[in-house]
Amino acid sequence: MTMIATAAALATMSGAVFAQTAAAPAITWEEKYYNPQPAEGDLTLPMPCGGAMVFRRIDTPNTEGAIGDVAVVLGQEGEAQPYLDGLRRGYVSGPFSDADGAADSAAGSSARGYFWMAKYELAEAQYTAVTAPECPDKAPRKRDFLPAVGHSKIDYDLFAQSYTLWLLHTAPQMLPAVGATRAFLRLPTEEEWEFAERGGTALSEAQFRAPLPPLAEGESLSEYVAYGGTESAGGKIQIIGTLKPNALGLHDMLGNAAEIIGAPFYMVRHGRMHGQAGGYVKRGGDARTPAESLGQAIRYEVAPYDLISGTVASDRFTGTRLVISALSITAPDQQAALIGALDDLARPDPGLKGTATETEARQLLEQLAAAAADGREKSRIERIRAVIDAAQAERNAQRDRTLRMVISASVMVCDQAVQRLLNAFAISMLLPDYDSMEMTAMAAHDTALAAEVRAEREAALQKLRELKALTEGEVNEYSDLVEGLGADYSAALLEAQLQYLRPEILARSARRGSCLALLETHLDARRTKGFADMSLITKDFTAMAKAAADLK
Repeated sequence: MTMIATAAALATMSGAVFAQTAAAPAITWEEKYYNPQPAEGDLTLPMPCGGAMVFRRIDTPNTEGAIGDVAVVLGQEGEAQPYLDGLRRGYVSGPFSDADGAADSAAGSSARGYFWMAKYELAEAQYTAVTAPECPDKAPRKRDFLPAVGHSKIDYDLFAQSYTLWLLHTAPQMLPAVGATRAFLRLPTEEEWEFAERGGTALSEAQFRAPLPPLAEGESLSEYVAYGGTESAGGKIQIIGTLKPNALGLHDMLGNAAEIIGAPFYMVRHGRMHGQAGGYVKRGGDARTPAESLGQAIRYEVAPYDLISGTVASDRFTGTRLVISALSITAPDQQAALIGALDDLARPDPGLKGTATETEARQLLEQLAAAAADGREKSRIERIRAVIDAAQAERNAQRDRTLRMVISASVMVCDQAVQRLLNAFAISMLLPDYDSMEMTAMAAHDTALAAEVRAEREAALQKLRELKALTEGEVNEYSDLVEGLGADYSAALLEAQLQYLRPEILARSARRGSCLALLETHLDARRTKGFADMSLITKDFTAMAKAAADLK
């Protein structure tokens, strides 16, 4: 089908489908086909013809309010084709927040953003439900949920457009609201795709940066990725949801069908994208890609047109998946919040030494610009201020990353200290048994057994002494971290980073969550007393260990 014919068919289809499904967008397809591996947190949207598509939430948390985003390093080190998949910095941010009410969303007040990405590759049954002039006579079966390949990027863009229009006509309430606007569907950006494919915030930085997804002990790559080779797909595309998902619950991000991205192709030029926009981008490799050629950074340029046939280009091993996104500016009154957030990004933390001097210099530049005799002089001064602001914003971003590392280290040291105290409690509870055993041995005149018991008791006491020394060292280390945080940074800045880390730390363990709460208490105490109180820290660590051991 030509580009013009495809567009015309989709335009005609839209009116027909709207008329057929205006009554109720009920889902009649069997879930085991469109969502073969259901999971907590799945978002299901209806489709024409009783269909459905499932999405997963991709968190992009930040502490910078209306203008915040997440900086990520994309690409891979040491690649043979660095102009394709070399290292570069990218940024992602989702338009949605957990704030209740349109007013909060419009003002951009929530710092925890996210977007939605399709859980599976776009399936042929889903593509047909939206693009066919009429609904099929029979409900789709398992074989109809192979990825929808062999279509052009233009086809996929038109599919996303038509699906969005259908939802707006039949079930607008199903699309998330952002301020005064509704979400829409589109192809993902490269940054969104690679961020989600690598596992986003669900993985550690080292796991995120690895060339291939992390595998648990005993697992193989073929359990997650359909690639070329007899131990995997062997060049045959698999039905969606056949294999295990990645850390975010997304299936087949690598292998199976390659995936067309929404943005045009750019080469990589030493840490940044080259200025020339080329063809399209496909990511992830496919069922023919050998295991040794797979990688999380793999990307290719796709020609939009076939010069030999004179038609729109397509490929029988390339499909796509959608994201749910929204406008960046969603309300008329958002301007003030955005300007304020930009200003905050370039403002030094009042808790840092030298902040007053930097603030005075910034104010002086503002005064000079206001008093400039002509437009050229004013423009030069404003450029200087813009350069200073950009540098300060980058320093602030680096500062925040460092703060989060220090806070995480503090929580880890607390966790280790509490575990050592628990070990000490366990050993202490055994000491009376040694005394009893020695008395019994002595009463039986078994000097050898008595000597053995005394040796065991001395070993336990030595272990206690070692645990005490290690715990004291960890209390000292933790106290130094608290002192550094409290002395050098403002309460507001620390609170923002604590809130940013809270979900991640709670997800690791309940005890680490308790350590984070203790850290907040100790920072408050440090601000009140003017120093990190080691006796209070020791007392709190001991109380936490006793509570965990159920000791009074």
